[in-house]
Amino acid sequence: MDKHKIIILSLFFVSVCNIGIAQSVEKVKVLNSIEITANPDKVWTAISNLCNLDKLVPEIIEQTEMVGNGEGSIVTLTLKSNGAKVVEKITNLDNKKRVLSYEMIETPMPLSYYKATISMVTLDYDKYNISFDSVFKATEGNNEMMTNTIDNFQKTFLTNVKKIYNEK
Repeated sequence: MDKHKIIILSLFFVSVCNIGIAQSVEKVKVLNSIEITANPDKVWTAISNLCNLDKLVPEIIEQTEMVGNGEGSIVTLTLKSNGAKVVEKITNLDNKKRVLSYEMIETPMPLSYYKATISMVTLDYDKYNISFDSVFKATEGNNEMMTNTIDNFQKTFLTNVKKIYNEK
């Protein structure tokens, strides 16, 4: 067979394989939010310190370890259910705007490209909205399970924050 035909067929095969791989991964977005009437500085301090996650979500996280402070920090979470480790990196921390973004850099879960943002905005002079937004790619067959897992984590986090800090 001619060298050029082999190269063209090889490129075609690689392209077909890449299309198949791309179709087996689905992008998912999960968003939850709550309204609270608590001291915003106290709440933001607790939320923005990801080293507190074992205190804010003790149902799911056994232990939290943090290396660094602020943007670029690495947070390692030990899951309560199986002792597995999840490693996250803080990619943006703006205390003035009350926005925190992070991404998972290591996880045993069947997902990739996980990025999340937690933000707190003023609704009224004594009312605030906290939103938790996650985007990730779940491998085919795991979309529903991972969506439910992330949704449950967000809801537990937000419910606990409201329970612990809400003043009214």
